[in-house]
Amino acid sequence: MRRVALVRRVPALAVGTLLAAVVLGGCGAVVPGTARVGLVPSSDRVLIDSYVASANHAGDAGPAAQAAFLRATQAEGAPFPPDRCFTDLTLQTDLVGRTLRPDPGWRPPETAPGTGRPPGAVYVVAAAVSVRRGPAEIREDVGSKHFVVRGDRVTGYAPCAD
Repeated sequence: MRRVALVRRVPALAVGTLLAAVVLGGCGAVVPGTARVGLVPSSDRVLIDSYVASANHAGDAGPAAQAAFLRATQAEGAPFPPDRCFTDLTLQTDLVGRTLRPDPGWRPPETAPGTGRPPGAVYVVAAAVSVRRGPAEIREDVGSKHFVVRGDRVTGYAPCAD
């Protein structure tokens, strides 16, 4: 009788040991590639967040104030949208911060021939941009937004709000 109980425990012990080996074996696996932690310096992240907050604050002051802010901070290489773009509309931009990453090969799509990449560190981030007329949201666009950090200055590419 004692022998029967021992025989039943051996398979259970063997199965448990095998399961533990399989589970723990995966913990030591090496994943090929190079870790890319901290690609965006925290100082650049802070500058971009501050820029977006300032753009949104300018939008709270009205279309003329936001258009003036965006025109003054338009990055090199792309024309500013026509005045009709901000007649009575403002933009509220919300970034998905964890998606911020360098985009060194990017250049603005609407540039003069022969224009290269913008000078400075170029970043791209996922963003939701709400188009507002006064306090009412009339549309939301989701996509990517580019910023250029050069020294302690951030510039962006203003979209047409209409």
